[in-house]
Amino acid sequence: MPGICGIAGSPEPVDFAAGLNEMIQRMRHHPWYREERYLDDPSIALGRASLGIVNTTDQPAYNEDRSLVAIMDGEIYDHAQLRRALAAEGHLFQGDGQAELLLHGYESRGKDYFRSLNGTFAAAIWDRGRQRVILVNDRFGMKPLYYAELPTRFLFASEIKALLVDPQVSRQINARGMAQFFTFSHFLEEDTLLEGARLLPAAGYLTYDLREHRLTLDHYWRFETNRAGDRQSEATLLDRIDEAFKRAVDRRTEDTKNLGISLSGGLDSRAIFGVVDPECPLTAISMGVEGSIDHRSAAQMATLAHRPHQRYILDATFLSRFEEHMRTMVHLTDGQYLSQCIVMPTLPAYREAGIEVLLRGHAGEWMHMDKAYNYSLSRDAFALRDEAALESWLFGRLRNHMVEDVEGPLLAKAYQGEMDGLARDSLRSALRGSRGIEPPVHRVWHLFLTQRVRRETALSMVKFGSLLETRLPYLDNDLMDVLWSAPPELKMGDRIQAHILRRRMPAFLDVVNANTGTRLGAGRLARLIAKLKLKVFAKLGFSGYQPYERLGRWLREELRPLVERLLLSPRCLERGIFNPPTVKAIVQGHWSGRKNHTYLILAMMIFEMGQREFIDGDNPSMQPTGGLGAAVPS
Repeated sequence: MPGICGIAGSPEPVDFAAGLNEMIQRMRHHPWYREERYLDDPSIALGRASLGIVNTTDQPAYNEDRSLVAIMDGEIYDHAQLRRALAAEGHLFQGDGQAELLLHGYESRGKDYFRSLNGTFAAAIWDRGRQRVILVNDRFGMKPLYYAELPTRFLFASEIKALLVDPQVSRQINARGMAQFFTFSHFLEEDTLLEGARLLPAAGYLTYDLREHRLTLDHYWRFETNRAGDRQSEATLLDRIDEAFKRAVDRRTEDTKNLGISLSGGLDSRAIFGVVDPECPLTAISMGVEGSIDHRSAAQMATLAHRPHQRYILDATFLSRFEEHMRTMVHLTDGQYLSQCIVMPTLPAYREAGIEVLLRGHAGEWMHMDKAYNYSLSRDAFALRDEAALESWLFGRLRNHMVEDVEGPLLAKAYQGEMDGLARDSLRSALRGSRGIEPPVHRVWHLFLTQRVRRETALSMVKFGSLLETRLPYLDNDLMDVLWSAPPELKMGDRIQAHILRRRMPAFLDVVNANTGTRLGAGRLARLIAKLKLKVFAKLGFSGYQPYERLGRWLREELRPLVERLLLSPRCLERGIFNPPTVKAIVQGHWSGRKNHTYLILAMMIFEMGQREFIDGDNPSMQPTGGLGAAVPS
């Protein structure tokens, strides 16, 4: 994904200009990316690689006396209104760039200014007077920004691979991160798979003092613990959520050219699609295997909305190129993301359809938390009353997603003994951020948003971000504030999204929900019958009833040679990370059909590919080439 990067600290004996150039090149995945640099100060270098689609004003940006410098990736949605407010205070703008907006806001109110920003962004500010670098991102952390602290310098970048231009950044495995990845399928807090790389937290405010070589990490915003449980009627709350959701969609669609939406047959993208202004040009694209129920439902909704619709078929071509897709995904996400790679072949299709800005339905689970992957709530979650019960419930749910039913230790002796303890400690640490929130079940929502969405969804957007700008209406400040105040019971089932569609696009209520096989609002018996029908008809191969992917089967059949080349190779088994007998048992158990280890096998494959590219040197461009860390030629 394109983004920002920089180096700060002592300029001796390293070549900041050469190092910055190498960092930018590692984030430049296509030759048409724009490149921008700031190299006017000997102790700092700032850079940006961008798509040139949104927030296109030249960077870096400066304040009036050029004492502040900024680079920024992403966008702020209400920037025109915010600019007018700062201009009324006396700030003089040199252009219409959003990076300059950040500078004047920071100059006016310091870190508190960022609380008011609704957008998706990561930025770096160079405060020349105070000799400080400041890193800041949006409230939900949707633009990953990694950093590395060394004895005499500090590096940051939107991709870990850019940090690795410096040979002093440790490439050792972070045991805590590995425990998280293979227990929960994603990372928690600021950990990565590498000891030398950390992730800026959501609503993060990091300062690096060049004079003292001191790093300070803070937040400019946190969820208010007293927001949950406001006393309002259900009807009032539903109307408030609907209105906030409409504003969130409008923010991300107004005055936007070449707009598209990833449309499935589920609830989340459907609600967005139904709320977009009819006058706003919009193209819908759906993906799936031939005969997918998602294709059928998406096509029906596009017809009802009088919108153009295109299908992308996942066929034998996709499977024949699966290894290529996986390698590209691992490269883009630095091997930090567990992905089925399903969307990888569709990315060029969006550009071919003329789409440059894409709406996605991620984080819609906050409206129906009984369908939130391994965080899904059940009745027993509402009975949680104390810290120990909450931790136990969560650990069981999250762990079962990956390593339940594994016979033998997954990791080699050097790591396995710590795995369970490090995973539990990581979860316990992440839960500290929600202490004081009532009722306890709301803390599951908090963890889902602050950990799973920030660490999983953000990296999912990295894939799209290599070609497109993505916008996520559900991750809106005002909408989340209203949802946070709603009681837990309201955020179960399809009540919220059904209410939104009933007011905005009632025809969509009768389109089959691909996840349930029936219309929204159907009764319990109808849902049970529809679910059984889905299962039976999908197994019989009936068109219109197929799931959009069959990854578990593909790993047993078409992708079996790839699994063997990666996981059963001497290179993997002798690496000292995995326990070879357990790896063989996992693979054989899945191939035989006795076990379903789809996600664990996928996670191990991604990990092994990452090791080969970033550590082993299979990709020579990922190794230091004499830029940063090399003596400056005399």
